[in-house]
Amino acid sequence: MTFSKLIPTDRKMPELPEVESLRRYLIREGILGRTFEQIELETKPSPESGTGAISGINQVQGKSIKTLERRGKQLAAVLDQGVLGLHMGMTGQVNVLEPTEPTPRFTRALFNMSNGFRMALVDPRRWAQLRYFDSPDQAFAGLGPDALDPDFSATNFASVLKIRTAQIKPLLLNQSIIAGVGNIYADEALHRIEISPARRANKISNQKLESLLIAIRESLERALEFIKNHPDDRGRPYIVDAYDDRMQLHRKPGSFCPRCEIPLVTLKFGGRTAYYCSNCQK
Repeated sequence: MTFSKLIPTDRKMPELPEVESLRRYLIREGILGRTFEQIELETKPSPESGTGAISGINQVQGKSIKTLERRGKQLAAVLDQGVLGLHMGMTGQVNVLEPTEPTPRFTRALFNMSNGFRMALVDPRRWAQLRYFDSPDQAFAGLGPDALDPDFSATNFASVLKIRTAQIKPLLLNQSIIAGVGNIYADEALHRIEISPARRANKISNQKLESLLIAIRESLERALEFIKNHPDDRGRPYIVDAYDDRMQLHRKPGSFCPRCEIPLVTLKFGGRTAYYCSNCQK
């Protein structure tokens, strides 16, 4: 069985559902227990420069993957000693290759693994990050509770946001508050419970904030199920675009609110575009 081209990135940026789908797929296909035998890194430009740095990776040589964990949009391969952390950035993808498969174009790091398999980080824009850490806590430093963590209750979520005076949309994208909510899923959740992305968090009732976390999880779980049920032609998970059937809001000019059937409007929050309905989202 071949593992290549797990996550094409020509549609949109990988978010929690895509990263979690990758994690589940790699585990299902037997990545656990494999040992890194040889590592090849790009040489030009330096892999340790730029937004998507690769650092300390030679330390994984000779180590085996014990578990594959995720918080938010970040993966952590827990080794028999240390952790290999991966953030997909904008265009990162992971290809695990059979022995005879050619190395993909734009490969930044190639890991030759036990049993003849190779795993490649393919990243045309060089925004993905690979780093060696001492522990999962270090790999996930700075991240808040995972959006799907059952131990993070709706009551806790509401109490964290209720004291904030900032607009709700940027708060949802703040990974130190809640890890894994991306731009499109924030819009989906806010639309589900009729909250404007520009509303101040402290002006939203506790009940509504608790409902917001439920809506976030519904949106993420719906996306996970959609990806699971729509693999590519070789049975692998992949990124589908923001206009597919998992989305209530089709994020493109001229789209309509599925509830009110009027055109959606847009707002910019720190360079991120929010799509929402000016009639039902207050």
